Amino acid sequence: MTGTKKIPFFGVDRQYTNIREEILDTIDLVYSSGQVLDGTYTKNFERTVAKMTERRYACAVGSCTQALIFSLRAVDNEYFRGQRNKVLIPAQSFVATLNTVIEAGFDPVFCDVDAQTGLIDINKIPVQANEIAAIMYVNLFGNIVDQERLISWMEVFSEEKIPVIEDAAQSLGAYYRGVPSGKLGDVSCLSFDPTKNLNNYGSGGMILTDDPSIWELVNDYRDNGKFNEHIQSGTNSKMSEADCAQMLIKLKYFDSWQQRRKDIAEYYTEELDGWVGIRSE
Repeated sequence: MTGTKKIPFFGVDRQYTNIREEILDTIDLVYSSGQVLDGTYTKNFERTVAKMTERRYACAVGSCTQALIFSLRAVDNEYFRGQRNKVLIPAQSFVATLNTVIEAGFDPVFCDVDAQTGLIDINKIPVQANEIAAIMYVNLFGNIVDQERLISWMEVFSEEKIPVIEDAAQSLGAYYRGVPSGKLGDVSCLSFDPTKNLNNYGSGGMILTDDPSIWELVNDYRDNGKFNEHIQSGTNSKMSEADCAQMLIKLKYFDSWQQRRKDIAEYYTEELDGWVGIRSE
C-alpha cells in the first residue's frame, strides 16, 4: 500500500536522542565507581519515586510482573497467611496479571470490566468477600479505578480487611481526587517497561507501600531473603545502579513529557472528531 507510514508504538530511540549526553555521562560515573548494584542511585531513585507518589516506602525490582508477585505474597503473609486462596483480577488485562496470581500460588477469580473504560466493574465482583485474599485491580490508559466505591464495597461485604494491590503500570502521573496513582492501594506497583511513560532501557518495576512490614517482606523477596537475615526465602530481582541513575535523569523531564503527551492526545482527539469514537477523559 503506497503513501502509508508505520507509526512506532513507542519512541525510546527519539527520547534517548534528546538526553543522550546526560545518560552517557551518568552511566560512566556508575561504571567508573565500581558499585553496580545496591548503591546510592538505587536508594535515591526509590526515595524520589516514594516522594512523588506520597509513599513512605519504595522497593525497586526487576519488573512490574515480579513486583506484583512479591506484593501478593507479602499481603497474604501480613493478613491471611495462606487461609485464603483467591485473588480478584479484571477479566481484561495483559496476561502478566493472570500470570502473577498463578506464580504467587493463588487461584485467579475474574471480574467483568466496564465496557467504556476497561477497568474492573465493582458492581460485578462475583465471589464472597471472605474467600478473597486480595483484590488486584489494573489501571488502564491513565484511568484509575473508583477507589472510594471499591472501599465501600469491601466495608459492606467483608468484616475483615481485604488488601488492595494497585497495578499502576499505566497510570503513573495520574490522580484520583487529588491522590496520586501509586498511593491508592495497600500496595501499589509500577512498571518501567519501554512502553510506559517513565521507561527504562530494558525492564524494571517498583513496589510502593506505607506498611513497614510489607516493605521488609518485599525487600526479602527481591534479594534471597537477605534483608531479614534469611528468615525466609526470596529470589534475585533488582534494578542495576545504571538503570536507577538513568531513571533519575528521566524523572527530571517527566512532567514536561506528560504535558507533551496530553497535547498530542488533544490534537488527535480534535482531528479525529466525527470520524471515530474517542474517549476524551
